[in-house]
Amino acid sequence: MSSTNDKHVKPEAKENRHKGNSFVYIGTVVLLVITIIAFVFVPAMGSMSDGGDLTFGSWDGKPISFIQGGYFSNQVQQTKAEFESQGYKDTGDQFFAYQVWRRAFENTAVHLALLDYARDAGIAVSDAYIDRKMIEHQAFQEDGAFSKRKYREATNSFKLALRKDIELSTLKSRYVSDSVSYSPSKAEIEFLSSMARSQRAIEYVAFPFNAYPDSEKLAFAKEHADLWRRARLSRVTITSSLKEAEQIREKVGNATLSFEDAAKNHSTDAYASKGGDMGPGFVWELKDDFKSDDDFNAVLSLAKGTVSDVLETPSGAWAFYRVEESTSAPDFDSDELLASVTTYMNRNEKGRIEDWIVASASSFAASAAGDFGTAATKAGFEVKETRPFPLNYGKALDIGYFSLLGALDTTGLPELNGADSDDRFLETVFTLEAGEVSEPLIVNDNALVVRLKEIRQAEDGEMSLLESYYPIVVEQAVSAELASAILKDPRLEDLFFGAFARVYSASN
Repeated sequence: MSSTNDKHVKPEAKENRHKGNSFVYIGTVVLLVITIIAFVFVPAMGSMSDGGDLTFGSWDGKPISFIQGGYFSNQVQQTKAEFESQGYKDTGDQFFAYQVWRRAFENTAVHLALLDYARDAGIAVSDAYIDRKMIEHQAFQEDGAFSKRKYREATNSFKLALRKDIELSTLKSRYVSDSVSYSPSKAEIEFLSSMARSQRAIEYVAFPFNAYPDSEKLAFAKEHADLWRRARLSRVTITSSLKEAEQIREKVGNATLSFEDAAKNHSTDAYASKGGDMGPGFVWELKDDFKSDDDFNAVLSLAKGTVSDVLETPSGAWAFYRVEESTSAPDFDSDELLASVTTYMNRNEKGRIEDWIVASASSFAASAAGDFGTAATKAGFEVKETRPFPLNYGKALDIGYFSLLGALDTTGLPELNGADSDDRFLETVFTLEAGEVSEPLIVNDNALVVRLKEIRQAEDGEMSLLESYYPIVVEQAVSAELASAILKDPRLEDLFFGAFARVYSASN
């Protein structure tokens, strides 16, 4: 970042370095505007009017207040208009208002911080530069030229305010320009181009974890049959104290209070309105309600209709139970049991599922080494394929609506969502030889068997955007980091939420 102590330094426009077709030029201009709009927006000049003073916070002791005609109030108007131009409508709801006012507050905080940074850096704006900008300002233009008449007719307060706006916006734009401007070396561009130029197209077969067969689930359930015994309990939960829980339990025990009334009048859990009835459940599901296995087994061992002692729950409350139905043997022909086994294994036995799926995928990979498509068809598997894509980890150089390097297109390929941020997937794909078949790769609860279908070198024309846009992407990232650092700076006192609540409630 450059700086100067010379009060008469004149900010100069950057040399126009845009190359290529008009699309590139226009796109670059748009991106530059996006990069700095939050930093160097100059409020529209208008009539100043007295208004209320509501403080939303401060930057380094300088208040961020809503004053009619001030920067913050103009930011509110500007942000609202910006949102509406993007298709959002102001329907009077609090969410829209919050988004507008919060953005305006943050822009104002950044505005004040950048002015401080610029002054600390010794940046100054000469009177001659401001004079030139005044002459060029649209308020004093007539038939494409400066109008002395319009200048004379303008009020002194308007001209002074305009000069101040020019000075402040210039300070900020110069500081931002010095801070975020980026000129990559030729070697850096060549390195990125080499990444973008070498592309891979793959075809693959997916073995989803949810294809784990019911026969394997039932085999697991039979190995652990105790987990799928069924029981039915009722519960009273007391959160206030152990003493109160024991007093209520005593009343239930001596029949001065029914279990159902104890639940309805004293229990604080979701079963209170049902008289404490938890409904039937499998042992593994009920077990989570108990702090220890000993407590759980003690309750299950009680005879039907028996009420347990008061027990501490995992959440720190106290509860006592009544056995409504004693445990019964599992019904392995039950659809409900199968659904419960599926839930349990997805939650607790993912490794067992993965091992089985990977074994199936490995068997296919071995058979597909010769003819991938034929092997897949014979086994009844669907083969999916991608378009050629480069090594672009995590879409690092994407600009929302397109990628500078190109990217893995996962449209219609949900198994590959997030694969461009998967180290093992990318390493495998970009080290396979053409036609080579991979070992199973775990991506998004799938085991993928991948065949490298094509190694392709992109045309030079496809690289044309990289040199023009890459500096802009870096500048955007630095701009975002700069704004983020300001908003996290301890010099920013953020009183927004309380002030906004007062503004919104007063306007409704």
